[in-house]
Amino acid sequence: MKFSYIRRDLKNIKVEKPSKSLTLEQTLGELSVSGNLQFTQINERYIAIQVKQAVKISVCGILIDSESSFPIANAEIITTNAITTSDSGGNFNIVSVSENEIISILINGFLARSINAQDLALQNRCPFVYVSQDYTYLPEVVLSDFITKGISRNIQGATTISNKNFDILPSLIEPDVLQIAQALPGIDSADETAANLNVRGGTSDEFLILWDDIRMYQTGHFFGLISAFNPNLTKNVTIYKNGTSPRYGEGVSGVIALESNNTIPENFQGGLGINVTSANGYGEIPISEKFLLTISGRTSINTGIGNPVYNEFFSKVFQNTVVTTLQNNTTDGVRSTDEAFNFFDVSVKALWKITPRDEVSYHFLAIDNKLQFTERFIATGNSSVLESELEQQNTTNGFSWQRNWGSKIPLTSKVLLYQSNYNRSEFTNNVDLSLLASNQNKVTEKGLKADVSYKLSEQITITGGYQYTDTEIVDAETDSNTPTIESQENSLFSNAFFAGSTLSFFNGTTNVSSGLRFTHYATISESFVEPRFHIDQKLNANWRATVSGELKHQAVYQTVNRDDNLLGVETRDWLLANANNNKILQSKQLGAGINYSKNNWIVATEFFLKNVEGINTANLGFRNQLQETSFTGEYTIKGAEVSLNKKLKDANIWLSYTYQDNTYTFRQFKPETFRNNLDSNHSLTVAGSYDYKNFSFSLGNTFKSGLPYTAPVAGNPVSTVGGISTINYNAPNNKTLPSYFRSDFSASYAVKLDETFRGKINIAVLNIFNRNNALNRYHILENVEGVPTIRRVDEFSLGLTPNISLQLLF
Repeated sequence: MKFSYIRRDLKNIKVEKPSKSLTLEQTLGELSVSGNLQFTQINERYIAIQVKQAVKISVCGILIDSESSFPIANAEIITTNAITTSDSGGNFNIVSVSENEIISILINGFLARSINAQDLALQNRCPFVYVSQDYTYLPEVVLSDFITKGISRNIQGATTISNKNFDILPSLIEPDVLQIAQALPGIDSADETAANLNVRGGTSDEFLILWDDIRMYQTGHFFGLISAFNPNLTKNVTIYKNGTSPRYGEGVSGVIALESNNTIPENFQGGLGINVTSANGYGEIPISEKFLLTISGRTSINTGIGNPVYNEFFSKVFQNTVVTTLQNNTTDGVRSTDEAFNFFDVSVKALWKITPRDEVSYHFLAIDNKLQFTERFIATGNSSVLESELEQQNTTNGFSWQRNWGSKIPLTSKVLLYQSNYNRSEFTNNVDLSLLASNQNKVTEKGLKADVSYKLSEQITITGGYQYTDTEIVDAETDSNTPTIESQENSLFSNAFFAGSTLSFFNGTTNVSSGLRFTHYATISESFVEPRFHIDQKLNANWRATVSGELKHQAVYQTVNRDDNLLGVETRDWLLANANNNKILQSKQLGAGINYSKNNWIVATEFFLKNVEGINTANLGFRNQLQETSFTGEYTIKGAEVSLNKKLKDANIWLSYTYQDNTYTFRQFKPETFRNNLDSNHSLTVAGSYDYKNFSFSLGNTFKSGLPYTAPVAGNPVSTVGGISTINYNAPNNKTLPSYFRSDFSASYAVKLDETFRGKINIAVLNIFNRNNALNRYHILENVEGVPTIRRVDEFSLGLTPNISLQLLF
């Protein structure tokens, strides 16, 4: 016989297996009763299956704590089509629910109990529903809807972000995870970009970013102002700031692991979108029940004059560069400039569930940025043409196999083979002087990752694995006056082994996640043994305490490149440690915190101390007396993070605050210790969101202490020795920029067009009051009529930047 049915209708129906001794009619009759199904004989061979229309009933109940006998307030009661919460007396009611519906009861994000709707049928009085809050399943979630809906804290100390039903945030027109991460305390972007994230006072290259477990060396478009990851395909995100899982190497300041969809939907789903800067589309195509093909793409549009977002981006990136110098040039003649900026990203993923226990997948992601700038000058007896081009590319390829070895052997394994390539190339052509010049920074990384996880019991899980990484970086430079290409090639490969465990004691009140990672670099004969741990202690129903610690190292990081680059725009080159006085970075960190959760209030605090050794002044972008130096040292940061969240019926209000004291120490320099370039002592964000029918609104305000800068000595700013003038600086970072304040707004409207299509309109306004927030300040020496003169240079944030997006989802 063959059966015809709609798979999603029968997906969650479970029945006992009928006896083989029954006839066909008897078997169908038994399944009809136990599964609430209706079988219709079409012909001798085909039978159609439908779910019987269930009777709709109303239900109610009173939630009671089985240990204390007190009512349970603010629990979530979830059905297929409705979500409600219990009141202060534990009461709840739901109308028009199927009599066969299984109702889920969640407390603080934990599934506490499931109950059949028939057991709660509305009678003369609502029945008591006894629930134990001392449950131990789904133990990974500690704080649900932390900061806002879709963000949670798990038992291992990591923060997780789920793209499903994510709440709106100020300034966002799309749920971009790199910008969402900046809502968390301790995570910031000092240069106000989406892609360059600073975690607990560390530089952006110290934050390891993984896409489907593959390291990304480029994460943004337009110099990082736009994230390079399609928001529609990023399903889950895991962020570590301390107590990192031992399976992660690199990233001395943290890890953010982005994952694409790993489940096969029943039907084709996707979307098309357009905003002021780009157009995008994606599709998740279930070729069969076992094979999924996911495709996405995004490309820049309308990057010319008249685009308010593009104009703001362009002004921010090219302020105080050759471009603005050209615009201010008063030399007699006709001057014109042309600029063109284009970007795109393409992603492809194929997922094949070969057997119920085995699945293989292929991942591909390509990111491309290209900027072209041409200056033409025509004057009497003189003309010139200068062409410049900058291109950044990142491509990744990965193949993985994952296997679940079965219930009798609670073992899962995964093997990943991958390659990640990054290339930044710059090119200039002075047509009149016949001078061509170019430089390149190229990274090629190949790797193998093998993981196993074994569940000894409900309380103990053991993990382990092996990772091989081979990284090669090539720097090349040439010009038409030099017959040869100056090229420097460095490579480094490592073998790493790790083991970890998650332990639960005392009925789940004490949870310990710990591990050890061993990494060996054969080419430089260096090894690192790094313990990590996170302890979560439940003090009572509302209070939890945590302690975290880790040792980490990093062998691949960036140097700030301001010399001989395109139009004076700052770029960053990747480099390998153990070359040109660049040591392997080593960090150690310790943190402790207290969390409180009750009555839709969440308060989370953490105090931390972090130290990173091996940093080099040549890589940090100094614009003072340290600019041309190469001193090795360290930075130490001590600080505290506080977040507060209150959920109301249709609104959500949150506050995020970070305090930090961040200092450099370089023994070869006097003074040895001074403020870090990223030392912003106070950072505060207050924001809220409100939902009304199909509308969502969000407004937020961000305040930050100004960053430090170095001022010349008052009264004696210039020092001249042997006819050579230099700036006479004070001690490094002796002054502070004005405080930073920005207000942002966003709104969205979602509408169901029909059974297939949904529409969404998003509006966002960044920096509503158009404040000129200073992000950097430095001084340069100019010769004005033969007199050495100091000029102060300020770099400012984005001004008023509106954006709008239209989405069609299906």
